[in-house]
Amino acid sequence: MALYEHVFLARQDLSQAQVDALAAQATEIIEANEGKVTKTETWGLKNLAYKIDRNRK
Repeated sequence: MALYEHVFLARQDLSQAQVDALAAQATEIIEANEGKVTKTETWGLKNLAYKIDRNRK
């Protein structure tokens, strides 16, 4: 099976629990479509190079 890497961005005003829930939801979607999540990393709050919808972090 081919390995794929995926990064998703969340709004800066979400709590850590909400971010964890988003990651769990993404994992459920992948597993529902016969995929497998082998590793999950949370990078925390990072500064963006440019604003996205008025969000800088």
